[in-house]
Amino acid sequence: MAAPQYAFRAQKTAGIADAPSWEISSRIPVDTAAVRCYAHSPDGQWFAYAVASDVRVLPASSSSTSSPLTIPQPNVVAVTFSPLSTNLFTFERPVKQDNGEMHRNVKAWDVKSGQEVGGWHQKSLDGWEPIITATESHLIRPGASDLAIFSPPLAARPITRVKVDNVKGVFPLNPHPEPAVAIWIGEKKGAPASVALYQLSSLVGKAPANARKAFYKADKLNVRWNNAGTMALFLAQSDVDATGKSYYGETNLYLVSLDGSFDGLVELDKQGPIYDFTWSPTSRDFVVCYGYMPARVQMFDLKAKPVHSFGSQHRNFLLYQPQGRLLISAGFGNLAGGVDVWDVSTRNKVAEFKASNSSHCEWSPCGRYILTATLSPRLRVDNGVKIWWCGGQLLHIQPQDELYQASFAPGLVHNTEPFPAVVPKAPEPNPSVALYRPKGETSNGGDSKPAGAYRPPGARGTLASDAYTRREDDGPSSGSGASTPTPMFRGGKPAGRYIPGAPPPGSAPRPEQNNDEKRKRTRKRTGKDKEDEKIAEAVGQLAVKQPEPEPQPTAAAEGGDDATAKKIRNLTKKLKAIEELKMRLAGGEVLEKTQLKKIEGESQVRSEIAALGGSA
Repeated sequence: MAAPQYAFRAQKTAGIADAPSWEISSRIPVDTAAVRCYAHSPDGQWFAYAVASDVRVLPASSSSTSSPLTIPQPNVVAVTFSPLSTNLFTFERPVKQDNGEMHRNVKAWDVKSGQEVGGWHQKSLDGWEPIITATESHLIRPGASDLAIFSPPLAARPITRVKVDNVKGVFPLNPHPEPAVAIWIGEKKGAPASVALYQLSSLVGKAPANARKAFYKADKLNVRWNNAGTMALFLAQSDVDATGKSYYGETNLYLVSLDGSFDGLVELDKQGPIYDFTWSPTSRDFVVCYGYMPARVQMFDLKAKPVHSFGSQHRNFLLYQPQGRLLISAGFGNLAGGVDVWDVSTRNKVAEFKASNSSHCEWSPCGRYILTATLSPRLRVDNGVKIWWCGGQLLHIQPQDELYQASFAPGLVHNTEPFPAVVPKAPEPNPSVALYRPKGETSNGGDSKPAGAYRPPGARGTLASDAYTRREDDGPSSGSGASTPTPMFRGGKPAGRYIPGAPPPGSAPRPEQNNDEKRKRTRKRTGKDKEDEKIAEAVGQLAVKQPEPEPQPTAAAEGGDDATAKKIRNLTKKLKAIEELKMRLAGGEVLEKTQLKKIEGESQVRSEIAALGGSA
C-alpha cells in the first residue's frame, strides 16, 4: 500500500507532501508560477496542475517510472480526470472566436501522449465536469431541452438524444455496474418539480423513468447515491420558508429507491435546517445532521426509520471513513471546530478534538489520517494544513499564507489494508506540532475533556454551580450516543423547583450562611451606634437642652369631654414634632423657614395645652 500524500495550492506556491514525515517533495519546482488549479486521478496515480501558460501532468508517486508531460494549453482554470484515468479534461473560460464558430473551451487530452482527443463548448464553469460512466462506455451532456448520450464518450456524434423539458440539473451517475442518472425537472405551469431516476439502458432506449419523486418548494437540489447504486438521497432547499419559522429557507430530505419500491420523506424529530447527510460506504444506512443548534446527529435505515442517535452537539458536517468503520461529526464554518470520531459498529466515541477555523476536512484512503485545512478566501488568516490521527492526535502542521486548496491523493479502497478491530496506536508527531501549536494548547489526543459551561466566580464550588450546566434538549450524550432525559417526577411526586444558590428544601442552613447573617447584623448594629454617637456629640457642643419627656394628658383632661381631649392630643403631636425639629437642628441640619417658625411657636403651643388643663 502506497503511503498517503496530500497536495496543496497557495497564492504563490504548490506542493506535494508524503507520509510519514510530511515533508514537501521537489516534484513541483519551487519557482513554479501561481498554480490556478490541480486534480488527482481517481486511482491516485497521476497529478495534474495548470499554470497560466500550460498544463502539467506528473506521476503522483516519486518511485513511478512514468514520465511527466506538458500540455501546451494556456488559460486553463479547471482540470479533472476520467474515471479510469485515461483522459484529462480541461476547462477555459469561453471567448468569442474571430471566425464566428463556438469556442471549444472543454477539451480532452490523452494522459499518456498528451494529444488532444476531443472537445466541446460549455457555457459556464458550474457543472462543467463531464458525466461519464465508471467503465468509460458512455458520456452524457445535458442541453437546454435534451440529453445527448455519446458512446464512446469522445465520439463526434451522440448515439441518441432524449428530450426532457425544463431540466434544471443532471446529477452524477451512481458507481454501480449498471449505471443510473438522476434528472431534476423543475416546476412548470403549476405542476410540481420532480426527480426522475433512469438506468442508462432505459435512458438510451427512451423508456419511462425507473423511479420518480414529485415535490414542491425547491430552489436547490443535492443528490447522493449509495455505493450499491440502489437508492438515492436528495436534499431539496428553498430560499424562503413559507411558514416564517426560518430565515434561511426550508429544507427537506427524500429517500428514493431505483426500482421504485420505496420513496418518501425522511421524517425528522427536531425543527430546523438540515446541515449535512451522508451514506455509509456499506450502503445499509445513512446519517443526517439536522435541527436548530445544538444539532442532532441521527442514523437511519433503508426505510428512513431512525436507528441510533449520536446525541446533540454544535455540529454541521458529516464524513464517513472510506472503510465505513468510523464517522466524523464536526462543527466548521461559524462553529468552534469541534470534531467527534465515532465507531459506528460499537456506537462509541473513539476521539474528540478541536480543529478551529477549519473550512475543509477529509479522510485519507487508508482511513487512518484526517486532513483539516483553513482555506482562503473563507478565512484569510491562520491558513494552513493539519494532519490528525484517527484517534485524535495531531501529527503535522503546515502554515501556509493564502492557501486555496488542499486534499489527500485518492486511492482505491480495495488496494488498502483492512482497518483493524481496535484503533491503532498513533505515530509520533513531527517537530512542526511543537513549533506551530497555538500557545496554551497542550492536549494531543482524544482524551481531552470539554471546557464546560461558564460559571460566575460567586457560583464556583457551590450548589449553584450545577445550575449553570447546560442541559440539551435530549439530555447529555453518553459514550454510546444514548441520551437520558431529566425526570419530571421523583418518587411519585413532582420534582421541586431548583433555585440557584438556595439550599435544597428541608436541609439545614450551611454554617457559612449563619456566619453571613451574623456579620450583616453586626454591621447594621455598629452603623446605628456610630450614628447615635455623632448626634449626641453635636448636641453636647451646642449645649442645647435635652427635650423634656413627652407631656401626657392629666387625668382631668383624659376624663373631660371628647373635644377637649382631642385638642390636647393634637397640640401634643405638634409639640412632639417641634422637639424632633430641635433635635435635627442640634445635629447640624439646616431647616427650612417654615420649620424654624414651628420651633418659635413652641411657647404658644405649651400655653394652649396648659389652658386646656393638660400638662406641657
